[in-house]
Amino acid sequence: MVVCLENPKCREDDGDRLCSLPEPVIHQIFSFMETIDVVRASAVSQKWRYLWLSVPYLSFDMSTISSNPQEIWSHEKFKDFVNWVLLSQSGSVSIQRFRLYCLSYANDYTVYRWVCAVARRNVQVFDLTVYGEVTELPHCLVTCESLEALKLACRQLRMCVLKLPFSVGFSRLKSLDLHNVEFLDHNLLHKFVSSRRLLEKLILKSCSFRDFKILDISSTSLKSLTLDDFGGDESGNYKVKIACPNLVSFNFLASWAPDFAFEDLDSLQNAFIFFDIIDRDERDNESCHILSKLLNELCEVKALKLSTAFLRFHFVLEERGFIPNSFNYLKSLVLSVSMADWVVPSIISLLNCSPNLEALTIYFEGEDCDDWKISNKSIFCLTCHLKTVELIHVAGDENELELVRFLLKNGHVLKKLSFSWMEDVENRKEIISRIMKLPRSSSSVALKFLEPKPHDDFLKY
Repeated sequence: MVVCLENPKCREDDGDRLCSLPEPVIHQIFSFMETIDVVRASAVSQKWRYLWLSVPYLSFDMSTISSNPQEIWSHEKFKDFVNWVLLSQSGSVSIQRFRLYCLSYANDYTVYRWVCAVARRNVQVFDLTVYGEVTELPHCLVTCESLEALKLACRQLRMCVLKLPFSVGFSRLKSLDLHNVEFLDHNLLHKFVSSRRLLEKLILKSCSFRDFKILDISSTSLKSLTLDDFGGDESGNYKVKIACPNLVSFNFLASWAPDFAFEDLDSLQNAFIFFDIIDRDERDNESCHILSKLLNELCEVKALKLSTAFLRFHFVLEERGFIPNSFNYLKSLVLSVSMADWVVPSIISLLNCSPNLEALTIYFEGEDCDDWKISNKSIFCLTCHLKTVELIHVAGDENELELVRFLLKNGHVLKKLSFSWMEDVENRKEIISRIMKLPRSSSSVALKFLEPKPHDDFLKY
């Protein structure tokens, strides 16, 4: 897009490669842009002059516009622009995705009118981020029969209190994504989820439930469940019941794990468990029991992702005999690790428990500690199945190189070992030289050195 805008020939010649793309392709390109930039793109060519009027993807973000020092938009000017676009486009154009990031919601009838306008145009994906309280969703959105995905995020210090309908509405909803929302009654969410027969994806991020002891999520249709920054009691004095026979993916990120009760999770294939237990007594019997039970529930997954804190508890569990049966179905393992001396035994234990592992990914956190010494030993997955290893945030310290030595020495069927650097690693050539000299058991292993990945890459789900 930028190249085309800066090329005057594009205005003169509609035969330009970009400007002559088919309309559906142009619409797809526009789907990644803010609507204000789509409107501006009408100046690129005569062919594009009115194309924005039929674009089914609308995105209005006041924070993005306001951050441009050359364009100081008032709240009223922002509302005028949204009104102009919605009035200019034909009502016959169905909206595939509508995204709105605005400063207020409460006591603002304008936002309510926008919601109803897009609902009448058969919106499929509705993404609303507001500063202000949202207590009840407009009836026109609740009864919108075309709506398949709803995302609601509240950006303020205090959570939004949300009332979800459970008897009627959202008949075709497949995805629900809620951020910073508080439920006064946890039973309301249970009733809503269990009564939406098409709901496949549920994300609750930074949400909380007032005065609850058990959160019950039961659904015959749910395939993906994420509880991120879960707002439960940090002491762990609450339970989460999950009864979803078709659940494939489960992500749980919180300060500590509650007492889980799983039912009918035979379909579960992917799990991501992240929490921080720095201040918790890791040898407490109740804590060990909770973690041991959780691991046993996950022992049949095909892909597993664990945080450093969970890895620490895994080490303690092994010491105390709480370790579950082998992860016989596990094909992919992703770990975030510190440089503590207990990390190596925990990694080795997980490898021993995963005889059919094919892919291993490790994110290094880079904390200083005593040097690792890893004894060469036969591990079944390294001997027979492990083909791909990815090491991320590599700084090139001695502990990382010791792990690389161990993997190359014992990875008999290893096909690829890749390294993604930590930011600002200056002696890359020296580190690469040392790695290339290490002995390898696999004659076909390829070593790849890649640019740094984002710092928060591990937290993606």
